[in-house]
Amino acid sequence: MKLASYIAFRYLFSKKKHNVINIISMICVAGICVATIALVCTLSVYNGFQQLITGLYNSFDPDLRITLVEGKNFDANLPQIEKLEKLPYVDVLAESLEENAMIRNKGKQTTITVKGVTSDYARLIRTDSVVTSGRFLLKDGENDFAVIGAASATLIEAGVFFVNPVSLYAPKYGAKVNIANPENAFNERNVYISGVYSVNQQEIDNKFAFVPIDFARELFGYGEVISTIELKLKTGTDVGKAKEEVASILGPTFRVQDKHEQHHEFYRMLKIEKWITFLILFFILLIAVVNVVGSLTMLIIEKKNDIRTLLSLGANNKMVRNIFLLEGWLVSVFGAILGVVIGLILCLVQEHFGILKLNNGGEGNAFIVDAYPVLIQWNDVMIILVTVLLVGFLVAWYPTRYLEKLK
Repeated sequence: MKLASYIAFRYLFSKKKHNVINIISMICVAGICVATIALVCTLSVYNGFQQLITGLYNSFDPDLRITLVEGKNFDANLPQIEKLEKLPYVDVLAESLEENAMIRNKGKQTTITVKGVTSDYARLIRTDSVVTSGRFLLKDGENDFAVIGAASATLIEAGVFFVNPVSLYAPKYGAKVNIANPENAFNERNVYISGVYSVNQQEIDNKFAFVPIDFARELFGYGEVISTIELKLKTGTDVGKAKEEVASILGPTFRVQDKHEQHHEFYRMLKIEKWITFLILFFILLIAVVNVVGSLTMLIIEKKNDIRTLLSLGANNKMVRNIFLLEGWLVSVFGAILGVVIGLILCLVQEHFGILKLNNGGEGNAFIVDAYPVLIQWNDVMIILVTVLLVGFLVAWYPTRYLEKLK
């Protein structure tokens, strides 16, 4: 095998009788290199966007979220809740009540999810990073306040500490709508806005209005019920083990979700898009690798006399086949390694200097970040490298079958 490798290296770098073979080989290396660079950079950008969006969600989502499997609301005085509060790794336990309502301000209105929370909720999320205007204040003495999303505030043209409060409307629990006077079927409560939050995600920024939980119960006509329990775990806690223990305490009627599961569909679609892009670039790579067939076939024809000489000196068919198989595969190896190295360098340059901008030099800043985010994941790099080398090996094997016809 050492002799076969030595001869293959010599064939790869030596000057051929027909210069076109060298040119085709260089084109193959360049094509594989460019396709590999595209794979490394594209997957790294996808990873960067996923990390960016995950960071936005993490500032708002609890470590564990507990809801009913069937139904919506449950008793706030369940004995299991006391057990959860006593767990050593639970830092914050916050109860909340969520229901849909309508928010209105001076003729502007929109639907919203009113989320009544306990006083511990402010310790659950990073209020300093999500509140963009005002502060996360829900109660001041006897006065109730609300914190709403930036998108909702824009729709109803409301702001922090306006002179006039906004109105919240919710159907009365168990009431029937009277066509003659439909307003009697709704509860109305007024509340001042103390803060506006934003996580730069439209589905969240126009969804919630945070209010005290007693205010929410009064608005919806509920008793001592809650719809969600949210847990913040202490630093260093194994989330997987904590999730299993919490689920065992609550039983099968409750659903316990970690941060990833709370947005499972979003992460699933992002992963699907990433690997579909990988598949598209893989076909481009395949076109580049297939050129090895032409280069290797021409080399085999040129080296017919060398093959006969090797056979006369005692080489067997397997050794001759290995020489040209390694010759063709080395084209893919050099292209793949060069592409990975250049791709990693480009990703590091983008990560530290942000050369490729999202706004393309336009005025204003419509994006969360100025430049394309990049995150290198070494398992992606290994997948790319193994894929290129495997495809290169299979493509190089195909023309070596021609050697069987040479005498």
